[in-house]
Amino acid sequence: MQAERDSQACAAVGSGGSPTERGTDRERATAAGGEEAEPVVVRGNTGVGSLASYLLSGERELPAVGIARSLEEDEPVLSTADVRAIVGAGPRIYYLPDEEMLEVLEGLLGRVIALPAGGVRVWWPALSVQSVARDHPFVLAHDCESPASVLEEFAKEFDLSRPRVRREIRVIERLHRLAERELTEAQEENRALRVERYEAIRRAEAAEARLRDATPQPPQDSDLGQDES
Repeated sequence: MQAERDSQACAAVGSGGSPTERGTDRERATAAGGEEAEPVVVRGNTGVGSLASYLLSGERELPAVGIARSLEEDEPVLSTADVRAIVGAGPRIYYLPDEEMLEVLEGLLGRVIALPAGGVRVWWPALSVQSVARDHPFVLAHDCESPASVLEEFAKEFDLSRPRVRREIRVIERLHRLAERELTEAQEENRALRVERYEAIRRAEAAEARLRDATPQPPQDSDLGQDES
């Protein structure tokens, strides 16, 4: 019996976690044929703590996805199969059906990168409590919004928030800001040149007028006729 228990424990560790972590802390549904089905259902403070520890682990190399319960129905906001089709085979997908557990997770991660009710979030590696929300995007299912629409928005946010894409976007944003600053400076310089040109023309016209006033005018023909008479 001891050998059998040791064998089961080793099998659990080899598949990615201890019996406590994979059983008590994180429940999994069982699919037909005895295979584990998704998502990982997070229940209890210990389960939330294990999730937060995994998300904040500096050794994590794959993204993780958190799905909250729908605000309208007692089911996940998005189908796990649909999410899996977008994120690929590697990332873990978690389902938090209890709003109280969402609040506990918020206390561990902070509001910026937590999982609010009625939505889905992707947590990329290198997550910390100082992370910014746009690097780990959240999609909220609004009232009467179709799952297809929410899934499309999630797919877009997932692709655009990939670390490599994110770096490229930041480079483009920096170049865009630089170009905007240079354009603004050029416009201001052009405006200053127009003002300077206008002032130069005004000064030239004023000088020309003063010159005309100071220059003696030649006598007119009518003045010469009067002198001869």
